[in-house]
Amino acid sequence: MRLLWLALGFLPYAALAGYDGWLHEKARVVPRIEQGLHAALALSMLLFVVLVIRGEVVAALVAIAVFAVVLLIDELGFHAMLDRRERRIHWFADAALLAFVFWWLYIDGIIGA
Repeated sequence: MRLLWLALGFLPYAALAGYDGWLHEKARVVPRIEQGLHAALALSMLLFVVLVIRGEVVAALVAIAVFAVVLLIDELGFHAMLDRRERRIHWFADAALLAFVFWWLYIDGIIGA
């Protein structure tokens, strides 16, 4: 049941990130450096998800912290000039990911009642 609740909590972020990835392929040319950042984001997110599933809280928090640092570099370095619609998608995706992190911590009894 835990995995189902986690999957449902992760779904909004996954959908928004997938749509953003599609926009990157269709709406603009992504420079190589930004592609490298996106690869680092994908790897750190994959690691985070695996660690969450395995219940390794400290390691998962480290992985999401690495993700956040790379995301900040990507946002500040490459996304300031993006179309407002795409920047809004990034904001909603980031908010959905933050909500998932709190959801996961709640589901696993780290925070909350």
